[in-house]
Amino acid sequence: MSQTSTILDSKSKIPTIDLSAANKVETFTCALGCFWAPDCKFGVTKGVVRTRVGYAGGTTDNPTYHNLGDHIETVQIDYDPNVISFEELLSIFWTSHKPSRVVWKRQYATALFFHNEHQEKLARETRDEISSSIGERVQTEIIDFTKFYLAEMYHQKYHLQGYEGLMAEYRDIYPEMTDILNSTSAARVNGYIGGYGDISQFENDFPALGLSEDKENFLKSIIKNNRR
Repeated sequence: MSQTSTILDSKSKIPTIDLSAANKVETFTCALGCFWAPDCKFGVTKGVVRTRVGYAGGTTDNPTYHNLGDHIETVQIDYDPNVISFEELLSIFWTSHKPSRVVWKRQYATALFFHNEHQEKLARETRDEISSSIGERVQTEIIDFTKFYLAEMYHQKYHLQGYEGLMAEYRDIYPEMTDILNSTSAARVNGYIGGYGDISQFENDFPALGLSEDKENFLKSIIKNNRR
Protein backbone atom coordinates (compact mmCIF):
# COMPACT_ATOMS: atom_id res chain seq x y z
CA MET A 1 0.00 0.00 0.00
CA SER A 2 1.35 3.44 -0.89
CA GLN A 3 2.00 6.11 1.73
CA THR A 4 -0.83 8.20 0.23
CA SER A 5 -3.26 5.28 0.51
CA THR A 6 -2.22 4.73 4.14
CA ILE A 7 -2.87 8.37 4.97
CA LEU A 8 -6.27 8.33 3.25
CA ASP A 9 -7.23 5.08 4.98
CA SER A 10 -6.21 6.52 8.35
CA LYS A 11 -8.21 9.69 7.74
CA SER A 12 -11.28 7.70 6.69
CA LYS A 13 -11.47 6.24 10.21
CA ILE A 14 -11.64 9.63 11.90
CA PRO A 15 -15.14 10.33 13.25
CA THR A 16 -17.16 12.88 11.29
CA ILE A 17 -17.72 14.87 14.46
CA ASP A 18 -13.93 15.22 14.82
CA LEU A 19 -13.34 16.10 11.17
CA SER A 20 -15.97 18.84 11.39
CA ALA A 21 -14.74 20.27 14.71
CA ALA A 22 -14.13 24.01 14.68
CA ASN A 23 -10.54 25.13 14.26
CA LYS A 24 -11.15 28.46 15.96
CA VAL A 25 -12.11 27.84 19.56
CA GLU A 26 -12.22 29.70 22.86
CA THR A 27 -11.42 28.26 26.27
CA PHE A 28 -13.54 27.96 29.42
CA THR A 29 -11.81 26.80 32.61
CA CYS A 30 -13.60 25.93 35.84
CA ALA A 31 -13.61 23.73 38.92
CA LEU A 32 -16.69 21.94 40.26
CA GLY A 33 -15.27 19.56 42.83
CA CYS A 34 -14.04 16.20 41.51
CA PHE A 35 -13.22 16.78 37.84
CA TRP A 36 -14.69 13.55 36.42
CA ALA A 37 -18.34 14.68 36.54
CA PRO A 38 -17.91 18.13 34.94
CA ASP A 39 -15.73 16.54 32.26
CA CYS A 40 -18.77 14.42 31.39
CA LYS A 41 -21.32 17.21 31.68
CA PHE A 42 -19.47 19.62 29.42
CA GLY A 43 -18.38 16.76 27.16
CA VAL A 44 -21.94 16.19 25.90
CA THR A 45 -22.72 19.90 25.57
CA LYS A 46 -23.35 21.01 22.01
CA GLY A 47 -20.63 23.39 20.85
CA VAL A 48 -17.94 21.89 23.09
CA VAL A 49 -15.06 20.70 20.92
CA ARG A 50 -12.82 19.02 23.50
CA THR A 51 -12.34 18.67 27.24
CA ARG A 52 -9.42 17.84 29.50
CA VAL A 53 -8.97 17.60 33.25
CA GLY A 54 -6.10 18.87 35.31
CA TYR A 55 -4.95 21.13 38.08
CA ALA A 56 -4.96 24.91 38.43
CA GLY A 57 -5.28 27.76 40.91
CA GLY A 58 -2.25 27.04 43.07
CA THR A 59 1.43 27.84 43.36
CA THR A 60 2.94 24.34 43.48
CA ASP A 61 5.05 23.55 40.43
CA ASN A 62 4.14 20.48 38.39
CA PRO A 63 1.38 19.14 40.65
CA THR A 64 0.29 15.53 40.46
CA TYR A 65 -2.83 13.83 41.80
CA HIS A 66 -0.90 12.60 44.84
CA ASN A 67 0.98 15.87 45.28
CA LEU A 68 -1.52 18.61 44.46
CA GLY A 69 -0.22 21.19 46.86
CA ASP A 70 -2.65 24.14 46.77
CA HIS A 71 -4.12 23.39 43.35
CA ILE A 72 -7.76 22.57 42.51
CA GLU A 73 -9.13 19.75 40.36
CA THR A 74 -10.11 21.60 37.19
CA VAL A 75 -11.77 20.97 33.84
CA GLN A 76 -10.81 22.91 30.73
CA ILE A 77 -13.13 23.19 27.75
CA ASP A 78 -12.42 24.31 24.20
CA TYR A 79 -15.66 25.47 22.60
CA ASP A 80 -16.94 26.86 19.33
CA PRO A 81 -18.23 30.40 20.07
CA ASN A 82 -20.41 30.21 16.96
CA VAL A 83 -22.41 27.39 18.56
CA ILE A 84 -22.29 28.10 22.30
CA SER A 85 -21.36 31.30 24.12
CA PHE A 86 -19.28 31.92 27.21
CA GLU A 87 -22.46 33.15 28.89
CA GLU A 88 -24.20 29.83 28.23
CA LEU A 89 -21.27 27.85 29.61
CA LEU A 90 -21.19 30.17 32.61
CA SER A 91 -24.86 29.42 33.24
CA ILE A 92 -24.13 25.68 33.17
CA PHE A 93 -21.29 26.26 35.62
CA TRP A 94 -23.37 28.19 38.16
CA THR A 95 -26.29 25.75 38.02
CA SER A 96 -24.00 22.75 38.47
CA HIS A 97 -23.08 23.45 42.09
CA LYS A 98 -24.20 25.17 45.28
CA PRO A 99 -22.23 28.45 45.23
CA SER A 100 -22.62 29.04 48.97
CA ARG A 101 -21.11 25.67 49.90
CA VAL A 102 -17.95 25.79 52.00
CA VAL A 103 -15.60 23.06 50.74
CA TRP A 104 -13.80 20.78 53.15
CA LYS A 105 -10.68 20.50 51.01
CA ARG A 106 -9.15 22.94 48.53
CA GLN A 107 -8.67 20.15 46.00
CA TYR A 108 -12.46 20.10 45.57
CA ALA A 109 -13.09 23.86 45.61
CA THR A 110 -15.39 25.50 43.07
CA ALA A 111 -13.85 28.20 40.90
CA LEU A 112 -14.11 30.04 37.62
CA PHE A 113 -10.80 30.90 35.97
CA PHE A 114 -11.15 33.89 33.67
CA HIS A 115 -8.98 34.21 30.55
CA ASN A 116 -9.77 37.82 29.66
CA GLU A 117 -11.55 40.96 30.89
CA HIS A 118 -14.85 39.96 29.29
CA GLN A 119 -14.89 36.62 31.11
CA GLU A 120 -13.90 38.28 34.39
CA LYS A 121 -16.65 40.90 34.10
CA LEU A 122 -19.37 38.32 33.45
CA ALA A 123 -18.09 35.98 36.14
CA ARG A 124 -18.12 38.69 38.81
CA GLU A 125 -21.48 40.11 37.71
CA THR A 126 -23.19 36.73 37.79
CA ARG A 127 -21.56 35.87 41.12
CA ASP A 128 -22.91 39.08 42.67
CA GLU A 129 -26.38 38.45 41.20
CA ILE A 130 -26.43 34.96 42.70
CA SER A 131 -25.23 36.23 46.08
CA SER A 132 -28.03 38.81 46.11
CA SER A 133 -30.59 36.23 45.01
CA ILE A 134 -29.77 33.62 47.66
CA GLY A 135 -28.91 36.12 50.39
CA GLU A 136 -25.66 34.38 51.16
CA ARG A 137 -22.00 34.86 50.43
CA VAL A 138 -20.85 33.00 47.32
CA GLN A 139 -17.88 30.81 48.19
CA THR A 140 -17.04 30.05 44.56
CA GLU A 141 -13.72 31.66 43.68
CA ILE A 142 -13.14 33.91 40.67
CA ILE A 143 -9.50 33.46 39.71
CA ASP A 144 -7.25 35.00 37.07
CA PHE A 145 -6.12 32.09 34.90
CA THR A 146 -2.36 31.59 34.88
CA LYS A 147 -1.53 27.96 34.18
CA PHE A 148 -3.24 24.62 33.68
CA TYR A 149 -1.43 21.37 34.44
CA LEU A 150 -2.80 18.37 32.57
CA ALA A 151 -3.79 15.53 34.91
CA GLU A 152 -2.45 12.03 34.50
CA MET A 153 -3.81 10.15 31.50
CA TYR A 154 -5.75 7.67 33.64
CA HIS A 155 -7.97 10.60 34.71
CA GLN A 156 -8.70 11.70 31.15
CA LYS A 157 -12.05 10.48 29.76
CA TYR A 158 -12.21 8.44 32.96
CA HIS A 159 -15.58 6.75 32.37
CA LEU A 160 -14.78 5.90 28.76
CA GLN A 161 -11.53 4.24 29.81
CA GLY A 162 -13.55 1.79 31.88
CA TYR A 163 -14.89 0.13 28.71
CA GLU A 164 -12.16 -1.76 26.89
CA GLY A 165 -14.31 -2.51 23.84
CA LEU A 166 -14.92 1.18 23.24
CA MET A 167 -11.32 2.12 23.97
CA ALA A 168 -10.11 -0.51 21.46
CA GLU A 169 -12.08 1.24 18.74
CA TYR A 170 -10.73 4.65 19.69
CA ARG A 171 -7.17 3.29 19.82
CA ASP A 172 -7.67 1.92 16.31
CA ILE A 173 -8.53 5.46 15.18
CA TYR A 174 -6.09 7.29 17.44
CA PRO A 175 -3.08 5.21 18.58
CA GLU A 176 -1.97 8.00 20.94
CA MET A 177 -3.99 8.70 24.09
CA THR A 178 -3.38 12.42 23.63
CA ASP A 179 -5.37 12.25 20.37
CA ILE A 180 -8.24 10.46 22.11
CA LEU A 181 -8.12 13.20 24.73
CA ASN A 182 -8.60 15.82 22.00
CA SER A 183 -11.43 13.95 20.25
CA THR A 184 -14.92 15.46 20.31
CA SER A 185 -16.30 11.96 19.81
CA ALA A 186 -14.48 10.66 22.89
CA ALA A 187 -15.70 13.63 24.93
CA ARG A 188 -19.31 12.91 23.91
CA VAL A 189 -19.14 9.18 24.64
CA ASN A 190 -17.41 9.74 27.97
CA GLY A 191 -20.20 12.12 28.89
CA TYR A 192 -22.96 9.71 27.93
CA ILE A 193 -21.35 6.92 29.93
CA GLY A 194 -20.94 9.29 32.87
CA GLY A 195 -24.67 9.95 33.07
CA TYR A 196 -25.21 13.09 31.00
CA GLY A 197 -27.16 13.64 27.80
CA ASP A 198 -30.21 11.60 26.79
CA ILE A 199 -31.22 8.97 24.26
CA SER A 200 -32.54 11.50 21.77
CA GLN A 201 -29.32 13.48 21.80
CA PHE A 202 -27.26 10.30 21.61
CA GLU A 203 -29.22 8.98 18.61
CA ASN A 204 -28.59 12.27 16.85
CA ASP A 205 -24.86 12.13 17.66
CA PHE A 206 -24.15 8.46 17.04
CA PRO A 207 -23.74 8.45 13.23
CA ALA A 208 -20.95 11.01 13.59
CA LEU A 209 -19.11 9.31 16.47
CA GLY A 210 -17.15 6.90 14.28
CA LEU A 211 -18.01 3.79 16.30
CA SER A 212 -19.12 0.39 14.99
CA GLU A 213 -22.86 -0.19 14.71
CA ASP A 214 -22.96 -2.71 17.56
CA LYS A 215 -21.85 0.02 19.97
CA GLU A 216 -25.10 1.95 19.46
CA ASN A 217 -27.31 -0.42 21.45
CA PHE A 218 -24.51 -1.04 23.92
CA LEU A 219 -24.29 2.68 24.71
CA LYS A 220 -28.06 3.08 24.72
CA SER A 221 -28.30 0.46 27.44
CA ILE A 222 -25.77 2.37 29.53
CA ILE A 223 -27.64 5.65 29.07
CA LYS A 224 -30.96 4.01 30.02
CA ASN A 225 -29.42 2.44 33.12
CA ASN A 226 -28.05 5.83 34.14
CA ARG A 227 -31.59 7.21 34.06
CA ARG A 228 -32.97 4.63 36.53
